[in-house]
Amino acid sequence: MKKILLFAVLILSIQSYAQETKNKNLGKNEFKVNLAFLIAGYPEITYERLLSNETSFGITMGFSIDNSTNSENNTNYNFSLLPYYRIYFGNKPNAGFFIDGNLALYSQKQRHGDFFSEDKKGGTGFGFGFGIGKKYKTKKGWVGEFSFGLTRTLINKDKINLLYPRFGITVGKIF
Repeated sequence: MKKILLFAVLILSIQSYAQETKNKNLGKNEFKVNLAFLIAGYPEITYERLLSNETSFGITMGFSIDNSTNSENNTNYNFSLLPYYRIYFGNKPNAGFFIDGNLALYSQKQRHGDFFSEDKKGGTGFGFGFGIGKKYKTKKGWVGEFSFGLTRTLINKDKINLLYPRFGITVGKIF
């Protein structure tokens, strides 16, 4: 009986250790969707590769579902591609407060001005920018983050807005 009890305790402790190890080593890849932009008719998906416990590299791609240029459309952009490098300052690996630097390639639709802005013909923008935010992780590998950033275009300033704003309420999974 003692041998069976000892064997059961050994198996349970090995299983418990294996589960703890598995939770700590969730993976180095994340796939995320920006819910804020999805609701606005501009789905934005992100792939992020965790480089260390404090850094990562990612790429975000967004595209418009509605290509019309009328003023009822929720977004002024056709397409965006943004690679970024991120640094985390949290207690957990790759979680907590972060800052990032990015490049952006994006296409803006024609816009008719209002009280605050002038008419823009539309076109392609390329520039660099920054972002800040906070990321949360679960033990099972789910992630959620809130972020905000700005990118300044270096080309076609007369055809598109000078600044490309970014914000997100993003959810995803580590694999």
